[in-house]
Amino acid sequence: MKEFILVISMWGNDGATDHYIGQISLQQPFSEAQCNMLIEDKMWASSYENDHYHMKGHCFPAECAGKETC
Repeated sequence: MKEFILVISMWGNDGATDHYIGQISLQQPFSEAQCNMLIEDKMWASSYENDHYHMKGHCFPAECAGKETC
């Protein structure tokens, strides 16, 4: 089974474009289906004080951890 990790990335918007700020990654491997279930919008409640920043959930193959591209 191919393993995936959950990554939460943070983005800032300058009014026209989203810009990557950083990320955290959960080092617990999941199946692709499990990981995708975790990033569904209905699984999260968000609250932002600043409309220029937001976070996004991603599922990446575990073998890509620490790599610039995969």
